[in-house]
Amino acid sequence: MLFMYWTSTEINTAPAGPAWKQIYPDFRVFTDEDVAPLLPDEIKPIFGRIRLPSAKSDLARLLLLREFGGFYIDAHIGPTAPACLLSTLDKMFEYNLILFGKGWAMNTPADFDLMNGVLAARRKTPELDPLISKVTNNIVEQWHKEQATADYVPYNLFSLTGTYAIVESYFDHGPLRPELKTEFRDKIFIHYMKDNQQSGFEIAAFYNYRKPGGHWSERQTQERFFLD
Repeated sequence: MLFMYWTSTEINTAPAGPAWKQIYPDFRVFTDEDVAPLLPDEIKPIFGRIRLPSAKSDLARLLLLREFGGFYIDAHIGPTAPACLLSTLDKMFEYNLILFGKGWAMNTPADFDLMNGVLAARRKTPELDPLISKVTNNIVEQWHKEQATADYVPYNLFSLTGTYAIVESYFDHGPLRPELKTEFRDKIFIHYMKDNQQSGFEIAAFYNYRKPGGHWSERQTQERFFLD
């Protein structure tokens, strides 16, 4: 299954959704209503109070992948050649989880690029569990911090719910760049994209919906993680 998650009070339709649906008729866009039954018990009372859509999406994509399996893409990512995507996802026959990075950004042996905007996994794969637990625990910890004060409590989505949570869950520090932990090397595959087209999708192809100052990296510097 190919899918994305979308939550917005301003834009009803996931920006890249129609383009994927046109090529892949079974493509799905999940919403908060779909995610609610999948939430861990400790998150259920507070998920709806998470302020930034990006943070909700970081957890939602993991829960949806564990429940249904398939290929997740962020709402700004557009499709390219189906044959390229089929080739990319061939690794699902060998591995339980595929992570993605921009290979073209890795120009030296010490360079490392990983992202959570694209993920592929088998249904019910246990490799997702430690990552879901880490993100869940981070969110609950931030909740307790913010409940203790009315002031802004600093946080960084990159490590709280995003890509660095993946790194912490699956990687050890290598001599030059992070390396998959031994126990995951036959379970997780890292697909390093040659460019922004040949893997079957294009990053930021539908990013025109973003307003100035609206990226999570900007909002997190002044807005609390949870709605009051």
